[in-house]
Amino acid sequence: MSKAEPFKFEFSLEVLNHLGRGLYRSFATVIAEAVSNAWDAGAERVDITIERDRLVIDDDGKGMDEADFRGRFLKVGYSRRDDPDNTSKRSVIGRKGIGKLAMLSISQKVSIISKKKDVEAVGGVVNNTVLDREIKKDGKYSLEALPEREAQSINTRPKGTRIIFEGIKGRINSEDIIRKYLATQFNFMFSLEKGDKFQIFVNNKEVTIEDLKELNDNTQFIWYLNNQDENIKSRYPAIEREKTIKKTAFEFKEQKIEVRGFIASVKVASNLLLRGSGGDFRASINLFCNGRLRQENLFDEITTKALTEEYLYGEVHVDGFEDEEIDRFTSSREGVIKDDPLYQAFLEKLREIQKIVIQDWTPWRVEIREEGDINHDNRPGYVVRMEESKNRREKDFKDKIDEDIKDPQLKKSLKKKLKSLSHNNTIVYQDLFILENIFREYIKLKNISESDLEGGTEQEKDILHTIRSIKGLRHSDEERHALKGNIVANEHYLNYLDLFGLGEVIDCKIRTKNAGKSKKNQRGLDLDTKEIGPIRNAIMHTNEIHESVLNWGKIKNVIDYIDRLQEKI
Repeated sequence: MSKAEPFKFEFSLEVLNHLGRGLYRSFATVIAEAVSNAWDAGAERVDITIERDRLVIDDDGKGMDEADFRGRFLKVGYSRRDDPDNTSKRSVIGRKGIGKLAMLSISQKVSIISKKKDVEAVGGVVNNTVLDREIKKDGKYSLEALPEREAQSINTRPKGTRIIFEGIKGRINSEDIIRKYLATQFNFMFSLEKGDKFQIFVNNKEVTIEDLKELNDNTQFIWYLNNQDENIKSRYPAIEREKTIKKTAFEFKEQKIEVRGFIASVKVASNLLLRGSGGDFRASINLFCNGRLRQENLFDEITTKALTEEYLYGEVHVDGFEDEEIDRFTSSREGVIKDDPLYQAFLEKLREIQKIVIQDWTPWRVEIREEGDINHDNRPGYVVRMEESKNRREKDFKDKIDEDIKDPQLKKSLKKKLKSLSHNNTIVYQDLFILENIFREYIKLKNISESDLEGGTEQEKDILHTIRSIKGLRHSDEERHALKGNIVANEHYLNYLDLFGLGEVIDCKIRTKNAGKSKKNQRGLDLDTKEIGPIRNAIMHTNEIHESVLNWGKIKNVIDYIDRLQEKI
């Protein structure tokens, strides 16, 4: 084999498309990347100025000289973690050295100007139109020189970096949305250690904890992980239920990995959407490592498809993922490599936490008369559905009272009465309504007609008398009401009988016909329905019933009449 030039890797400019333009999802995420770089550079303040088609991001970090700009900023893949001059006590967010390529994704032209202390400003301009042309012909690209005025504008400062985006492509998120997004992404700045400071301003307005107010005000429950954090607790003065989940740490290769943070639940699932974001940004349960967001929508990794998950967001902090030897993060820096053993061990612990949250959520919602998850409710399903129906109507009436009643004392009294109305009343009412109609349908399916009651026993004659009496009253009512017409949807003789009368028909024409000698002395269904009758009548007349009625076995288990009916046949 002849001696030839050594084989070596060469990289096409096309890589910039994949590592820069293809990595970042939106305008706001690119801004967040620039803010991350400012944090790593030791900045105490970042100013973001958004105009119609122009964006400027200024920071007061340590800046760069010519050597830094050539050997670090323009060197794709250079990591600040390898910087021997990095003496900051801060946890470094950047690792892969490709986040700066995000700037290629949102504008036609990008100017980078940076100044290190006691040194003149340096930088250059990336013209994406020219860069695209060079990418297509697989050529080389050199940054354009900075306009003199741009260099001079930063030379008046001791240090810092300015990035100017011109000719913005795509939709620019509103100032309000960007502030909320940055407050979510860099929430650690609200609780920095003493002696450290980091502020972000968007069009001269500081990003503060108030930018999370909409989400915080709509937060209903919270689960603290490991310990209750007073900084987090202070954000939720109106929280309705809270709990601390202990023992959240897990073991990995004889090392104890701590899991901190919180999981919270909002009142309505739509509260998780940032208002005005057009659906772009939704609060979720996110993984933070050393303060940096590393994985969004954590529960998507272990979803049980429970309704509860649609209401949750939070911050799960695990610093153990940071490792000088193993890089566990994807190139986009917005995810963890899925099959990493440490990540899988973490997900197992997260499943334990998830189970506790899901088990708590529905009972807590029921306690405050809100809808829960019927699949995780220990009560019978029909009770859950009926109570939720009642709760919805109660809320409707509360809204009507708030809207229409002006007198504060009257409003207070009416709402107090509304709150005291028995939920169980509605449940029993609906049970009896369903039960009566099931009895009617059952008799129809057994082909018992009105004529079958003719010429029978005294009991059957009494049933016919009841039917004809009620029918006369019903017809009279139909002549009196405003619309003058049928009240009941379908004309049928069974529609003139109540629960007791229906029980009599079943006993007379079905049970007696089918009963053997062993059932001759068995208690009749009509007697059971007769006992329930007084309660049925009180409820159907919309009277509130006494608490003792609710503890009566016959009422509590009224739905079991369907099973008992089968026993009697």
